[in-house]
Formats: sequence, structure tokens, C-alpha cells
Amino acid sequence: MFFTRLKEIFDKLYVPHVIFYDCYDFSKYCDYLVILESLGYNIVEYKNVEMFRIEYENIIKNSENKYAIIINNNIYVPYDIIKNCEIITLSLKLIFPYLNNAYLEKYKHDLDLISFAYKECYSDLSDEKETEKFITNIVFSDEMIYQYIIEILIKKLYEICQNAPSYFEWLKAGQIKAKIDYYGSKINTIIDTDFLLDPFYNYIMTGYGKLSLESNNAFPVILSKVLPFIAKNKFALIVMDGMSLFDFEILSRYFVEIQYEYFNSFALIPTMTSISRQCLLSGKYPIKLSEPFNLSKEEKEFIQAMSELGYKQNTIQYSRGYNPEVSPLTKALCIIINDIDDIVHGQQQGRQGMLREIDLLGKKGKLQSLIKELFENGFSVYITSDHGNTPCTGIGAMRGLGIEVETKSKRMLVLKDFAKLNKTVQENTIEYPGYYLDKKYKYLICKDGISFDNIDDEVMTHGGISIDEVIVPFIKIRSV
Repeated sequence: MFFTRLKEIFDKLYVPHVIFYDCYDFSKYCDYLVILESLGYNIVEYKNVEMFRIEYENIIKNSENKYAIIINNNIYVPYDIIKNCEIITLSLKLIFPYLNNAYLEKYKHDLDLISFAYKECYSDLSDEKETEKFITNIVFSDEMIYQYIIEILIKKLYEICQNAPSYFEWLKAGQIKAKIDYYGSKINTIIDTDFLLDPFYNYIMTGYGKLSLESNNAFPVILSKVLPFIAKNKFALIVMDGMSLFDFEILSRYFVEIQYEYFNSFALIPTMTSISRQCLLSGKYPIKLSEPFNLSKEEKEFIQAMSELGYKQNTIQYSRGYNPEVSPLTKALCIIINDIDDIVHGQQQGRQGMLREIDLLGKKGKLQSLIKELFENGFSVYITSDHGNTPCTGIGAMRGLGIEVETKSKRMLVLKDFAKLNKTVQENTIEYPGYYLDKKYKYLICKDGISFDNIDDEVMTHGGISIDEVIVPFIKIRSV
């Protein structure tokens, strides 16, 4: 809705040449350049008066083509140019003229919901108290949130699922579903998104095996590509074990003083820590791991990978926790944080419980402090996860069959041979093709919403192929 409202404003501009003053980084709210390009504007950045004068006189001045001139600071603009252009100052006031601009800054993650609810704003509420009352009583009312989920988010998600989505569209779908689950948890309502299960499973079965061939300049498509993507200069990679898009949706609301770019990647399947995190930190696919079902060689794999990418041994560091003692020589730093995975495996209240505990984690501010410290010490900072998590109901433990490889995951079985399986396993699992895995094993993944936990236990877990487990955040910190 925020994107749509901004596009409607831009679409009403009748002068072909427009100066957009963006002195407060409006792109943190919305990628408005995409909107301008979709409306046929040629984008020109105004950085140097003399250079722009030449371009303006030779190309722009007498052209009937549409030009969007972007100014990011208080640089001088000659009067004759200003006179011949329409002037737009990019700010929240442009989108919400009846609300208090400063107060809305607190809710930059909810601007789409605010845009949806803005139709209920009938008078000038620009006083801070009036805006606060509108946000509290109207925007965040259960009725408004539910209406927004059904009319906007569910509709977007459904549209994506209809036409054989690409990997990029599935990454987008993962973010939308995370928002649905977040807002649904806020109003204590489970929102049915089962319509995406079959399309996503079909993609995993037919398209996931091709991800190793995909590349994107903005983000690593699959976790095995993270290290080559970030290994350019001095970097710090923070791995939040078990963090789903839903979890980041909560946690990011406490990144008040942190600006970042938000992308996603595909985890490795099965979405077990031992497999997916080792692939993340080694740059390998599972079949190349010497110990895919335990983490005993994780640190060694990371050091070897960074050495192969050109970093000297004494500049590579693998650490754990929020207070690592970072050597002044370190240029390739990996930090493992287990908090979210610990919360997941101790969780008995489903997403409601996750919402409360991740919210508390965000309030403590330990991650934010770590990010700021690393950034201020010259690191390019990235945050990702090895896998997500999903709510499940136990159907009974399935260990001791005599044919399985022992793993900690209760969402999948790795079989050594093709012995006959009991009825419970047959009815509640699907066979995964084993992309990037050792083909001498057979891989059975639990169907959505169930796990091999004790019968009727309600748990949060991982290891399967649901969109919640497979698509994870990939965050690049821009500034603090």
C-alpha cells in the first residue's frame, strides 16, 4: 500500500522534468527509483553543479523525455533549472500529510499497514498526540490488522503462487508470509496460508536443484554462495542460528539506529544446523562435507574456505556470542549466535511464544550493540541464518528403526537402505530428491506441520522443506 500510494503521487506529475530532494534517505522506506523507472523516468543523480549543467543543457533541457533528478544533499541548484522543473521533497509528509512526520519514524516497519489504514484519517491529526491516538486505536486495532492481512498480504501471496514462481518470487513470498505470521500473532490469530504449500513443494522438487546455477548481484541466492559474495574486504558475518524471516520481522523493529538492506537466501536442505550452517561457512554443498551430520569441523571448514578466498591465516577468526575478543589483525570474522535456536527448541507456545521471546531479545539490544561495534571498527557487517523454524505437532518418535542415520532433526529421516518402513512414516513423509546430497542415502521429510516429536507435543522445530525453514534473511548493514 505504501508503494502504491507513492506511485499514485508520482503518476500525477505532469511536468516531464522533476527534481526530487531526498536529503533524508527516503529509500529506507521504499525503493522509489523502481517506481520512477516503471513510470518512464530517466534517473539522473545531481552531484556536481558543473557536470550537471553540461548534461542539462545538452540532453535534458529541451527533451520531451521524462527525467527524475535526484538530489541527496543541500547542493546548490541554479535558479533557471529549478524554474523549469517541478520540485518534490521526499518525506513521510508527502505520503501522510495529515499525520505527524516525526512520530511515524517509530513505525517505519509498519508503513504499509499505516497506508492501508490511512483511509480512516479524515482530518488533520498532525499533532503528535493525535497521530499516536490514530496509530494505537485505528492502525493497530485487531480489525484493521486482520483486514490488512486478508485484503493486501494474502492477496499478494496468492498472486505469487499462481504462476510457477521463480526463485526470486519465492524469496519475496517468504517475506510476505513472515509479515502475515507476524501480524497474525500480534492479534492472536492463525492465518491460513495452506494454498502455498503445494506450489512451494513443487518448486523444491523441481527448481531447488538449479539454484547452484543462479546468481544475483544483490545477494547470494543460496547459503553456499555467501562467503564468495561477502569476501571482498574486511567483513564480519553474524550467523543467527535458527532465525526465520518471522523472527527477523520481530527483531528488526529494534534496529532503530541501524540502516540495512534486506534480502533473502535459500538454506540447504535438509534444514539442519549441521548441514546448512556448515555449507554456509565452508562455501560447499552438502555432498562435499566430510562430516555433514555433525559440527565438529565447522571452524576448520570456515578457516580453510577463507584461506582459499585469499585471506591470510592470522586474519581469519571464528567466534561465538555477543562479546567476541576480536584481534586487530582480523579481516574475515564469523560470529555464531545461538539464542534464537535455543528459544526455538525450548518453545511450547508456538509463534505466540516466539513473538514474546524474540521481542524480549530485541529489547535487550545485544545484537544491535554488536553490530554497531563491528561497524565502527571498520567491518562490513552481514547477518544471516542457517535455517528457519516452523510450528509442528508431534506424531511420535521414530528412532531405533535400525536403518536411519542418527541426526538431531525430528523433521526428517536419512535412510541407509530401502528397508520397509512402518505405516506412520509412509503416510507422514515425502521423499526428497537429495539435491546436493550423497545419493547413497534416502531422505524422507515430514509433511507440513508435523514432526517426529512425542505424540501431540506442540513444538517449534526445523529440518524440513517448508518456506518458513528454507528461506532465511540475508542482511547487509549500511550504516549505524
